[in-house]
Amino acid sequence: MSLDPAFFQRILATLSEGLFTTLALAALAISLSALWGVPLVMGLLSRSRLLSRLTGAYIEVVRNTPVLVQMFFIFFGSGTLGYPLSGFATGLIAMVLQNGAYIAEIYRGGIQSIPGQQTEGGLALGLTPLRAFRIVVLPQALRKVIPPLSNQGILIIKDTSLVATISVAELTFHARMLADRTAAVFEIFFTLAAFYLIITAVFGGAMRLLERRIRIA
Repeated sequence: MSLDPAFFQRILATLSEGLFTTLALAALAISLSALWGVPLVMGLLSRSRLLSRLTGAYIEVVRNTPVLVQMFFIFFGSGTLGYPLSGFATGLIAMVLQNGAYIAEIYRGGIQSIPGQQTEGGLALGLTPLRAFRIVVLPQALRKVIPPLSNQGILIIKDTSLVATISVAELTFHARMLADRTAAVFEIFFTLAAFYLIITAVFGGAMRLLERRIRIA
């Protein structure tokens, strides 16, 4: 492993060119996946058997196929249909479609972990079903879903590296380009791993802080 400071400065400078793209993609994918999980969990918990089954079927399909395959399907499929999407948009859509399904299951687990008697108690006090859910169930469910949501967010951050395969100039893409030019594969990907470790550590720390604040509240 080379210890030339000038070379490591070059690695850092090159990877920094893709850092913003990685952070932007991760932030959008995490936020939109969390939002997409809401209508999905509503579908899962719907009293309509048809809607519940259709939602469950969607979740099974996207969870049991690789996100990379989904990216290729969307990327090349959109071009075939005459409406080509950018690599960034393709990666974002694929990640939201898949991770929203996982997050919907997280939401469902959190909601169903709250005893039904608590909702019944809220209704007995004169609350509407929606207010009973918002005041009684939701605060407790949030405390339970933060840890698995944190884990899912870390998975999303790591999955952003997959968009390098469709030419999105993020961290891994720049690392591959520099490795091809210099053949210093170990040094470059060691530094790349450190970048991802720092990003996920910061995200995980922020989620732990959020969890503590919610528990206190």
